[in-house]
Amino acid sequence: MFWKKIIDRKFLLQLQKNLAIVGFSFLIVWGYVQIALNLSFLNPISEAIKGFSITDKYYQMMSEKESHLVVIVDLTSLIYRDDIAQALEDIEACNPAVIGVDCVFEGEREDTAADNAIRRVASKYDNIVYSYRLLDEQGYGIGYSRSVHSFFTDTIKVHEGVTNMQFDNLYSSIKRKLKAGWLVNGKKEPTLVGEVVNYYAKEKVLDVTDKDVNINFHPTRFTKIDPSEILQNRAQIEGRIVLLGTLTDETDMHFTPLGKIAGVELLAYAAQSILEKEEIVEFPLWIQVIIAVLLVILTNIMQRTYIDWTTSNNNPFIRYVIGSTYVMGLFTFLWIALIMWITFLCFSLYGVNVETGWPIAAMAFLATARSFYAACEAYYKLWKEKK
Repeated sequence: MFWKKIIDRKFLLQLQKNLAIVGFSFLIVWGYVQIALNLSFLNPISEAIKGFSITDKYYQMMSEKESHLVVIVDLTSLIYRDDIAQALEDIEACNPAVIGVDCVFEGEREDTAADNAIRRVASKYDNIVYSYRLLDEQGYGIGYSRSVHSFFTDTIKVHEGVTNMQFDNLYSSIKRKLKAGWLVNGKKEPTLVGEVVNYYAKEKVLDVTDKDVNINFHPTRFTKIDPSEILQNRAQIEGRIVLLGTLTDETDMHFTPLGKIAGVELLAYAAQSILEKEEIVEFPLWIQVIIAVLLVILTNIMQRTYIDWTTSNNNPFIRYVIGSTYVMGLFTFLWIALIMWITFLCFSLYGVNVETGWPIAAMAFLATARSFYAACEAYYKLWKEKK
């Protein structure tokens, strides 16, 4: 019973020490991040930290695949509305499953013939989803107060969806998510992608009340067609989703984990993620925190065991060379590489995102944290003796 109490006490003290060291390591990382975020001359570093995720590197390691669901028709060269109407007619002649138009025909123009051409297409085909934009964002519970629709929607009933792009505060301006529904005057409205995939699947795959979609940016080669070559690409269009939008307009470019891409291509990735059920799975924050803490605790125990083994070994080579900071750092590096390899497999094979940025950073400062803990411990003993 006596030895059991001693063992339990030693275990609790060791656990307390491990937790304190791990806490210090996370605190050190947090402190450096706050310095980088708040000092103006470190602004480039601040932007890199805010926009960084380990998964961005994972995407770059994946091989490119070809999409058999989504085709993009480049709207860039089409200036006049009658030309866009003709492009839509040509796409319809190729029997697509559904067309998503990533542009808003805002207001009528002097060219009534061109406007009428768009009207005819809108009234003729039921498998086209048109865009509209939201303006004047209000407070919580209200959302946006105004919307801008295409000029013909007052007289012609069409399918519509919001094309506003979401900003994820966690990752600065990098787009990683798609809203299932946008709040407009207190009511949820569907997105363009949601309406397109629901029409394609002939069921409600994405509802406005669903949670945000974590877009899977697995590098994908989408078929991209010039308007002048639509009819020659019938086999590529038939039975598929066709997104009509600009690929080179700088005002519609967005930063993503793959770099800067066109808005219509971002919509293509979102649609593919939903239909192929390849949405990235993210654990709740509390699970991510537990995983991070456990990984750093395990790393600290491994390092502490390694140090105890080398310092108590009688072999000079093991004690001084193998026990050097350099060799232990090398083993720690290999351990971190193993963790990243496992999380990469989870991400690439199963779409499960285990965010390892914080724990890896904390692992890098474990030696510093142990040194700081030892200093605090020595000071406390000295203070206690003087007292």
